[in-house]
Amino acid sequence: MTLRERLLTTLRGGVADRIPWNIYAWLLPKTEAGQAMHCKGLSLMGEALPYRAIHEGVTISEERAVVAGWPMHRVCIETPVGTLTEVATRDPFHDSRWITKFFITSPEDYPAAEYYFRHTCFEPDSDPFAGADAAIGDAGIVVNEIMPLPLVYLMQYWMGIEGLTEGLYLYPERLEALLDALGQHYMRQAELAAASEAEVIWFPESVTATVISPRLFERYCLPLYHRAVPLVRGAGKLIIAHYDGSIRPYVKLLAGVDIPVIEAFTPPPMGDLGVAEAKAAWPDKVIWVNFPGCLYLESAEVIKAYTLALLREAAPGGRLVIGCTEDFPLGEFEKTYTAIGQAMAEYQGYPW
Repeated sequence: MTLRERLLTTLRGGVADRIPWNIYAWLLPKTEAGQAMHCKGLSLMGEALPYRAIHEGVTISEERAVVAGWPMHRVCIETPVGTLTEVATRDPFHDSRWITKFFITSPEDYPAAEYYFRHTCFEPDSDPFAGADAAIGDAGIVVNEIMPLPLVYLMQYWMGIEGLTEGLYLYPERLEALLDALGQHYMRQAELAAASEAEVIWFPESVTATVISPRLFERYCLPLYHRAVPLVRGAGKLIIAHYDGSIRPYVKLLAGVDIPVIEAFTPPPMGDLGVAEAKAAWPDKVIWVNFPGCLYLESAEVIKAYTLALLREAAPGGRLVIGCTEDFPLGEFEKTYTAIGQAMAEYQGYPW
């Protein structure tokens, strides 16, 4: 099987010739070690948007600078009811984006945010996926991505945890107006993903029960899932939903949702749910593991032993992908991935 066939076979619920081993394409180091791991079976996941956003009645301006050696990016959104400003930086090692000032910092920013959301629409755009899919070829897959669940989207990109908490408990009606507008975005993007060329649709939720309680999840997230998931699944698409935080409190809630792949699943010692437990609780779901980031700092012997133990627990019955879905220390890549690869080869009986 090619790397692409191996991954797709498993995501579709079948049994591949080997357990797929995967990394987000943008995380693979552009080094000899990165290429060597790719040649030894490490597949790639690329992503693209199936839409383009169109903004009406607003003016968006951007400024870029370098401050203390770090690239800074300032975005201003001017609306008829107020101006919003975001300041962010980028990690020069992984190009990860970190927001240092959110668009919404007080209740006075709500009207402008709502205006912006309600004056943004989405149109289909197939070019990004076509180009990315052609570029990745048999090395892996490209997924079409929609926005996270609105509650998470506000927390991650517009308000932060403190701002979201303030909105939920002090200004619930005003916050729910924002969620209503974003819910329309979510459904529109799901429609475009369902109609797109991609077979795999990425729901990049990053939901964690340490922040979004099961009560909040049931109130604000499940209703959208009950609308969006049947739409996307009805179009013959696979959904991979990104859950890399505390997931144990969601076990029963997610069991009733037709999401076939739980992606970025992080087992102990960083996560709170084991893979075998998850597979038992979700007999129809594939578990796409995120190798715990804390183990990158351990010795090669510890990493290999952990991987072998994980495979013995999680591999029986299939429905497993071993992946990397978050930033890691680049200096630890060769050691860590060599140890993981050796463990996978040893467990499955093929030469490393």
